[in-house]
Amino acid sequence: MDQRSALNPSLPRTPAGGGDFARLWREARFDGMECLNARFQRHSYAPHTHETYVVGVITAGTELYRCRGAERVARAGQVVVLDPEILHDGRPAEDGYAYRMFYPPVALFEQAMADALGRPALPHFTAMELDDPELFLALRGLHHGLEGPYREALRTETDALRAFTALALRHGDLTARPRGPGHEPAAVRRARAYLDAHLDCPVELADLAAAAGLSRFHLLRVFRAAVGTTPHGYLTDRRVVQAKRLLAGPLPLAEVALACGFCDQAHFNRVFKGRVGVSPGQYRRGSNPVQDAAATAA
Repeated sequence: MDQRSALNPSLPRTPAGGGDFARLWREARFDGMECLNARFQRHSYAPHTHETYVVGVITAGTELYRCRGAERVARAGQVVVLDPEILHDGRPAEDGYAYRMFYPPVALFEQAMADALGRPALPHFTAMELDDPELFLALRGLHHGLEGPYREALRTETDALRAFTALALRHGDLTARPRGPGHEPAAVRRARAYLDAHLDCPVELADLAAAAGLSRFHLLRVFRAAVGTTPHGYLTDRRVVQAKRLLAGPLPLAEVALACGFCDQAHFNRVFKGRVGVSPGQYRRGSNPVQDAAATAA
């Protein structure tokens, strides 16, 4: 048992065996918000970003991750939160970890803040690991409720509004909008536009630099400084985002892979799971096909 669980018996114990498990689904009533219930003892995330906020609870064990240039630790009993477009990775400590994550669209927080404050506002979070037991229980309960078979709409929507509003009001800075695309230098905006227009084909660094109007070396330096990752990292993230959209349609997985610039389906599977936590097929189905019955653990 980890130290936090020993001090607080209401916290789940560290994962013990059973291997990795992940279940992801989307909630139509919350603007298609993705929800992830996962236990990882081996899986490591590649550096990636989300268009959405990242909000969740560590229900057991310890997650290690790098974010904003520093190595960070999230432990059982903590709430974790990230602004949109923040580069981060993730990996298990020796004991592994389990967590329940929400990926709320920006529009969901905009509406919640408008309801709560009577004015437009978006929270900006500087602290990423939060010690707030009441909020932890509220978010964990909401996640369990969304995953369960019996969901009463009024209660679910009430619980979600209360939990996300409490997070923003207690821990968010409501005086400034999170920094989003469009604030970088003009050359970087041109480079991003070029990459966005070439998701389905190979991109040469010389062509990208020419589109940006910079030397290759200068482009790499200013792009990382402005965006937080390399042009290749940005392109890969955008390809995964596009793949998520296409997975909502009827295209076969192999065609989705090619349409998003992946060399084959195996490459697509590896990159997608490294950033999302589940395979493209699991994402399309919205659940883990093998271990669905184990989803209530953690």
